[in-house]
Amino acid sequence: MTGWRIDPTGVKDVLTKVNKHAKALGKSLTSLGPALEGGVTAAQSPAIAEAIQAYFEQEEGPRIQGMNARISAAASGAVAATQAYIASDLEMAANAQSSAVAAISPPQPPRRVR
Repeated sequence: MTGWRIDPTGVKDVLTKVNKHAKALGKSLTSLGPALEGGVTAAQSPAIAEAIQAYFEQEEGPRIQGMNARISAAASGAVAATQAYIASDLEMAANAQSSAVAAISPPQPPRRVR
């Protein structure tokens, strides 16, 4: 295929940026818990506490877990695809080199036994 190229260094740069943003997102989500606890405590209402807990268990919790899974899967897929691309490039180069050596070194004729 000649229509595309993967730049492993570029992939690494993108994944480094994604990781930086994913960590920032994780940090923000981690700080969400104490903020919610403070809000529930300030409201002093069991009904509000139950509603917030149910919302995060049924709605936001799965959404956040899904987001984390998609980020992780996308990064892992990019790494695996890049590694496969590099491996196939190396294999093609080795095959080309073997073919070039074979082309300039014709086989020797068989020896006659006397």
